[in-house]
Amino acid sequence: MKKRQELVALLAATSVAALLAPAGLRAQERGATQLEPIDVRGARAAGASAEIGTVSPIDPRQMLPADLQDFPGSAERVTSQDLADQRPLTTQDALRNVPGAASVSDDGFGRHSGISLRGSPFRRSRKVLVMEDGVPINFSPYLDAGTHYTPPVERIEGIEVFKGPLVNYGPLNNHGVINFRNLSPFGPKETVFSGALGNTKGADRSVNNMRHVHTRQSGENVGVVLSYSGLNAGGSWDTEKLGYNDFYGALGIRGENQDLTVSGGFFRQRDHYDEDNFSGTLADFKKYKHNKKAAADAGHFPVSCGGCYDWNTYNADFYRGQISHNFYFDNKTTLSTRVYGNYHDRARFYVSDESNNPPSDFVMEGRDRLYRNYGADSRIEFADLPLFGGLTHTVQAGARYEEHFFDNQNRIGLTNERLDFDDRGSRDGRQKLTANSFAAFAQSAVQVTPTFTVVPGVRLERYKIGFRDLDDSANNGNSTYFQALPMLSFSWEFAPVTTLYGGYHRGLSPHIVRDVLETETGYIAPKKEVGDNFQIGVRSKAVRGFTFDAAYFHSDIRNYQFGEAFQSDFGDRVFSSLDKVRFDGFELSARVDSNAFTDSAWNVYGEGVYTFVHSKIVKGTEEGGVNVAGNRVPESMRHTANLTLGVQHDSGFDASLSWTYRGAYYTDALNLPMNPLDVEEGKVDGVWLLSARASYKVTKELTAWVSGQNLTDKFYVSDRSDGAKPGIGRTVMAGMTLKFN
Repeated sequence: MKKRQELVALLAATSVAALLAPAGLRAQERGATQLEPIDVRGARAAGASAEIGTVSPIDPRQMLPADLQDFPGSAERVTSQDLADQRPLTTQDALRNVPGAASVSDDGFGRHSGISLRGSPFRRSRKVLVMEDGVPINFSPYLDAGTHYTPPVERIEGIEVFKGPLVNYGPLNNHGVINFRNLSPFGPKETVFSGALGNTKGADRSVNNMRHVHTRQSGENVGVVLSYSGLNAGGSWDTEKLGYNDFYGALGIRGENQDLTVSGGFFRQRDHYDEDNFSGTLADFKKYKHNKKAAADAGHFPVSCGGCYDWNTYNADFYRGQISHNFYFDNKTTLSTRVYGNYHDRARFYVSDESNNPPSDFVMEGRDRLYRNYGADSRIEFADLPLFGGLTHTVQAGARYEEHFFDNQNRIGLTNERLDFDDRGSRDGRQKLTANSFAAFAQSAVQVTPTFTVVPGVRLERYKIGFRDLDDSANNGNSTYFQALPMLSFSWEFAPVTTLYGGYHRGLSPHIVRDVLETETGYIAPKKEVGDNFQIGVRSKAVRGFTFDAAYFHSDIRNYQFGEAFQSDFGDRVFSSLDKVRFDGFELSARVDSNAFTDSAWNVYGEGVYTFVHSKIVKGTEEGGVNVAGNRVPESMRHTANLTLGVQHDSGFDASLSWTYRGAYYTDALNLPMNPLDVEEGKVDGVWLLSARASYKVTKELTAWVSGQNLTDKFYVSDRSDGAKPGIGRTVMAGMTLKFN
């Protein structure tokens, strides 16, 4: 314990975070949204760097500069204005215009997280580092990287997606990093009330409802945010009823040369949801559609009792907190320190398929998991330092220490005992997993010319995992890992506001631990997944009213872990590993606005995003020794696209239509085709989905809006995990938002 305290104290004492870089008028000339002025010494330079820096600002909340024109890597921002225009119903919907991003929602409203970047498997976002204000919200990046949580879209003011090259964030950084930014206490004063009602076709819940309220107030040196969000809605099956209540708060204090932010929240999730899905012919699947109860009574589910699926639940209580401090030494040096922690208690309960004669004679089981993570992060930047030959460079370095605790256990109830979050039943198998990690990085942005920047860097990751099987000590063991992750990136503005960018970085994804340790031969150390990732791209705003970004990417990843479509006897999803996989692809995004060419109050705009990923198993075998080299990587979509056409008016009217293509993918390394006689196996076909949204500013303070998904009510297979699951039916929500200062 003393050693741990000394490490945390060392991080806090030596950490430095900087937001310093060239400022000038270029951000204003490009139309970048200026940050709120900060009346503390040195912070203006930090704010300018956060606007237009050539490297990531070292800020506890902000991962990317606001203007990405000269940024040396592939990155995207979803701004607060984008969120207001798009009216996304979920955070996953908010990513639809991000090239390289794709999502699969198996619960209808995105609570159980299914985000993919550049061909990574989408389920539970396991291959992507997902953060909230710079802190990971994956359950445990070093032990169990999945997540069933993303923040409610109503309380975020932006989303940042960084696909690389990168060394300043990790692990889970082969495919990219996502950061959800909460409302800042240093933003403009506002109070917002928002509410909506709607319907999901095929769900038992007749009326969905969404509610949100937040206030952000500030004095001369103090700011505060208080937020509440809630949702009750139907899901993909008629038995699914989704619900959460979310509370968030932040307090910010500014001094002469420093600022302090304390933030945290509580997310309470109570879903009628399970992971049993349809088994049978394609004809029967289309016959029953979203009606799980009738299909279960007909024997198409593990439990032939449709009413019993009303008892199955997913429950979670998620507490999180962060304290971050910035110290501005001068206009070139900023110190940033933060400590953070989270506590995620989640449990899922379901009627066992071993039940004798449900509903009169049944047994319930459960998966009960508790995650506790604590960390301290320290970063430093020295901006515009002199270098040989009259060059200048900006140096960034940082260190981070984290501890992870994961209690993983099965539950079983007595005969005819209904299990829930308050009555979890008896323990039936228990594991304790731990991890501690130390990571450090350094990078230097060398300004070779005013328009050409080269950024070499390296990240070091050291982590140790421990596994304890409380029922069989023969499985116990520990493993320690060390990995150096080099990077080299560049940006070259070779023409006015037209930039070539790219480079290389090595990424790391620790394996999911719980399954690979369940062996008859005792503890076997899980492998680490390491990738070499290359990319090159070009972005431009040279033509007024037209922007585009295009990038090519290539990744070679060794010891690639993927999830099988079915669970193990212990109740977990089975994870397998391939020796080597490869991803080659390109992504395109473009937007055109008519008001750049006319003086009209109307603006007609078009936006398009397309991603192509050619994934390939270079070396690997499936169960039984079958060689699967040459096959496509499981859960990797080859084509994804989003096409949007919209119209806006200065009076406050905004409406748009989007056609989204979610591409086909295989669910297994054998690349089995979809079997019409057994719909739970094989390939999942691609699908085009239509969505739309519209809003009108009734008064200066009041906006009316409507948003809809899958407007043609297309019935399709969304995922195959323990059977086939349909995508959500037509969902429409309409509401009002009242906003005033």
